[in-house]
Amino acid sequence: MDVTWLGSSCVRLQAGGVSVLTDPFDLEVPGSALSADIVTLSLREARGRLLAGGAFRLVDGPGEYEIKGVPVTGVATRRRATNGPDGEARNFVYSIQVDGVMVCHLGRLNRQPSAQEVQELGAPDVLFVPLGEPLGLPVPQAVALASQLEAKLLVPMLLGGPDDQATLERFCRELGSDPSNTEARLSVTASGLPATARVAVLSAAAQAPPGG
Repeated sequence: MDVTWLGSSCVRLQAGGVSVLTDPFDLEVPGSALSADIVTLSLREARGRLLAGGAFRLVDGPGEYEIKGVPVTGVATRRRATNGPDGEARNFVYSIQVDGVMVCHLGRLNRQPSAQEVQELGAPDVLFVPLGEPLGLPVPQAVALASQLEAKLLVPMLLGGPDDQATLERFCRELGSDPSNTEARLSVTASGLPATARVAVLSAAAQAPPGG
């Protein structure tokens, strides 16, 4: 499975001729719209801002799906509303099994999930972590959740906040990783997963506008 981070909470997963795209919105993408077979959306209110084009299957809520042989499970989690009056909104977390590797994409999760929600997320091999308030998790909560889920590869997703670099450095420092060691693409196989958790810092292939 090849993994590319396009910026913000948008990630492309590719394996066996099937492409999965998560959260293709609020990006500065040159050229035409992004193409994929499967598109997952963590925020339903972003439907009108999708940058995906062509024929794709959209998954934008909880439930179990199988599309082109790829199992996708959506779990609803609580999320602090970042616009309008104080309150709660919903975020959808997706577990996606690609090429024998279980991927968990936390979407725009910005608060510590409940014990029940953590249990529903299962045991991922790869965890995509949204970092930085108010759109993503503060570092202590991100580190705690990564420890709870025991994923082997932790991929931070910076959401375009003013303190992104400092947040990334703190997250990596807490987990004993070097934030300057970046990769353009990640190649993941079930047999090649590390024995202990490591942070994989990807460089964005597109650009998230300031403020996410």
